[in-house]
Amino acid sequence: MSLIGALNIGKSALAAHQAAIQVTSNNISNAGNPDYTRQVARISPNPDHQLKPGAMIGTGVTITGIDRQIDQALEERIRGSISDSESAGVSQQWLGRVEAVFNGSGEDYLSNQLTAFFDSWSQLANTPQDEAKREIVVNNAQSLANTVRSLKTQLDGLKSDIRMQLSSLATDANSLADKIAKLNQQIVSIESSSGGTANSLRDQRDANLKSLAKLVDIKTSESENGDVTVTVGGETLVAGNINRGIIAKESLDGQNHATVLAVKADGSTVNATSGQAGALVGLRDEIGSISDKLDTLVGNLIFQVNHLHSQGQGIDGYSQVISSNSVADPNTTLDSDAAGLAFKPVNGSFQIQVRRKSDGGVIKGGMVQVDLDGLGADDSLNSLATKINNSLPDVIASVIGGKLKIEAVSKSDMEVTFSEDHSYVLAALGINSFFSGTGAADVAVIADVQANSSLIAAAKNGSKLDNTTAQEIFNLQTKSLADLGNVSIKDSYDAIVTDLAVSAAGARSNAEAAQVINETLSTQREALSGVSLDEEAINLMQEQRAYQAAARVVSAIDEMMQTLLQMV
Repeated sequence: MSLIGALNIGKSALAAHQAAIQVTSNNISNAGNPDYTRQVARISPNPDHQLKPGAMIGTGVTITGIDRQIDQALEERIRGSISDSESAGVSQQWLGRVEAVFNGSGEDYLSNQLTAFFDSWSQLANTPQDEAKREIVVNNAQSLANTVRSLKTQLDGLKSDIRMQLSSLATDANSLADKIAKLNQQIVSIESSSGGTANSLRDQRDANLKSLAKLVDIKTSESENGDVTVTVGGETLVAGNINRGIIAKESLDGQNHATVLAVKADGSTVNATSGQAGALVGLRDEIGSISDKLDTLVGNLIFQVNHLHSQGQGIDGYSQVISSNSVADPNTTLDSDAAGLAFKPVNGSFQIQVRRKSDGGVIKGGMVQVDLDGLGADDSLNSLATKINNSLPDVIASVIGGKLKIEAVSKSDMEVTFSEDHSYVLAALGINSFFSGTGAADVAVIADVQANSSLIAAAKNGSKLDNTTAQEIFNLQTKSLADLGNVSIKDSYDAIVTDLAVSAAGARSNAEAAQVINETLSTQREALSGVSLDEEAINLMQEQRAYQAAARVVSAIDEMMQTLLQMV
């Protein structure tokens, strides 16, 4: 082994430890960068040189690679925990907003409104002729209707906010997917040409994958050439240098349109189950379910109150009354979908009375049979009007714009009242009703009742002193209803609020648990991939000493060569 060979050994050591110092310096400079992965210089000995048979001597050292200290399986778990944590956090935030909608206080709290509404009917039952008590009924009913409409509007507003948020998240996710596809291309190009590892670009790609995991739950797989394939809900989003794109689009969900995520390339639906977008999709459905339950509850309240009210009598009757609900086709069967009535009448009958305005005495009464038995020609709105005209000569019935109008022949001294409706047709059409509307969005007190509280039907037998209808409406708050799952209106509302509270509490617990899991995994990653300044300081000292020693070797070899040259 010559002095030149020894000099080359020192030279290789200088170069290797200089590179190692540069790697350590890079680690130290990125100590505060959460997306950085610690790098380690892989130092390997050069091939040995044979001095003579049986005697091999080292030829120095070289840098064979700069490795990222990373566990890809751990990274995949961290991305999953990021998705779960973001999903739980978003659920907690939005369910808190829904709770705030329901958990009002005082006069704005719907539970209080329901109680006040029914209690006012009880008070009216005590003194059915009291005009002040009648006004209280109207005022409480209007407050209840206003509160319900406001609640429905706020729920619809939350659903609208979710639609806009999903659109925004889709745009952000698409931008991140585009960056990942471009980084795939750059990584493959650099690594295939150099044979090394594009560590900085891989860090950038991992950072973008984590950002994407915040939005949607992703799965990744890396190919041999270094690019990653990204899938969401089983659909490929990024393949090599191609971003297939992610968009938000409108999809028909039952009778309603809903915003969903889809692959831009082919329109296939992306079933995100976690991340911010996955949480919003679930929340969209949950808020929609709450809104539907509220509609069902209010729809039953409207129909049940109207059914009782429509066959009762007030202090005043009607000179004329027009149904608040219209049918789409007055010639079609009343209980058919083509009629378009939200509440379906059934086969049965109802009574109409014509009485004197002066003393309330009945001039004439008659029963109207509603034929909806499915045999032969069932009644339409037009045929029902004809039956009323044929049954009672003192009453004129007509159809105007899909609505039924009933009026006394002599409006000056006659008025019309109703009773014993076994067909539900009066409530379905909205005749002698208390509420108008079909659900939470449009519930209101009938305009005629708002204008004249004497039309409130507290009685059932025609007497102004009777309180039967008022008492029945009061009892309605605790009556089990089949359409509400055999629970009462009050209990149905309490169940909605209770279920919401349970969901919100669960979301808070899930958010806390997901945060703990994410922090645990992040700590594991930090131990492997994070930069420890103490450790890097030790490495720097070792590399510095090694570099100084290599320099001393070079200096010693130089002195030896000078000595040799002086001998020549």
